Amino acid sequence: MFGELNSLTDFSEKSPPKRKFLLITDCQNDGSFLIHHFLSLYIKGGFKVLFIALVQSFSHYSNVAQKLGINLSSICESGQVTYVDGLSCISEALADESQQDAFKNSQSSTVGNENADSSNPFKNVRAPKFTLQPLYNRIKSSLGTETKPCLLLIDDLTALLSIGVPLQQLTNFIHYCAALMCHSPTVSDGCLVTLVHNDNDVDDEESKLLWKQLCYLTDIEFQVKGLSSGYCKDVHGQLTINIRDQRNIKEGSKVVQYTTHDKNVTCFAPGMSKAVL
Repeated sequence: MFGELNSLTDFSEKSPPKRKFLLITDCQNDGSFLIHHFLSLYIKGGFKVLFIALVQSFSHYSNVAQKLGINLSSICESGQVTYVDGLSCISEALADESQQDAFKNSQSSTVGNENADSSNPFKNVRAPKFTLQPLYNRIKSSLGTETKPCLLLIDDLTALLSIGVPLQQLTNFIHYCAALMCHSPTVSDGCLVTLVHNDNDVDDEESKLLWKQLCYLTDIEFQVKGLSSGYCKDVHGQLTINIRDQRNIKEGSKVVQYTTHDKNVTCFAPGMSKAVL
């Protein structure tokens, strides 16, 4: 958890975001440090997390969590974090039939992995009528009735576009997830956090449309961008936080530049880095 980021949003371990949809978008930069921030925020607060990982392995998240003082393996074993290994699920679903048994055997020992069997929510991804309904059903059943703050964390949503999930189906899926976490009577203080890419140097119309449609649903958007002046070893990027009201009207925004470290993130006003001054 990064303290300076909390001060920008008024979040804390004791008071995480509640009934909010937080969207992370990155453009020619890596916004994944915010994924690790919210994961550690809820873990250190003692709250439940359902983590759907679509782009990285469990060992990657575990190594980063270790630097932040969290043993992710033991947290998953305790049940506080439910880890859905979407990367392995997708790999298994896209593999030839002759390779699928090998995938299942190799993933059966992964900590927190529930997906090395026929319950793979992506098992029919090659089918013309593939739907994300099984994934949503797993999310809903995993959360059950939750009266304390809880987090649904998806890293990252653009990966589903790359395997051929239709844009409209993906938008509908997030709409249902946002309704479950932010407006459902069964999940009283939920929060949805996901990441999408919005690189302006890539001709990817679907990714841009996904970002635009999700902006209509989100309460707070974290835009991570590279510096307009180019690369700087002491300033790693710019973060814009856009806050919207219940009518999806922008209430205000905060702009800072930041530097990432192994165990922390330093934020400062644009052009005010100590290294630059």
